[in-house]
Amino acid sequence: MNVYYSRKKPFEELPEEMTAIWLCSGESCKRWMRDNFTFSLTPVCPECHSEMVRGEKMLTTLTNTSPNQHKDRR
Repeated sequence: MNVYYSRKKPFEELPEEMTAIWLCSGESCKRWMRDNFTFSLTPVCPECHSEMVRGEKMLTTLTNTSPNQHKDRR
């Protein structure tokens, strides 16, 4: 009888929250990015160069500590 014992920690669930994002407006493009990880106030899609629109998505909680982050996003 083979018994496997793992020393790895069991998978723990990460907290999620409704997060502001930007969605690509291109018809065939499905790209999106977190609002607090953009470098401009009105980003364009890095893939197809279409305009991006605001939206929300349930995502794992992350904090951006970059000094390049825009402070006023509203």
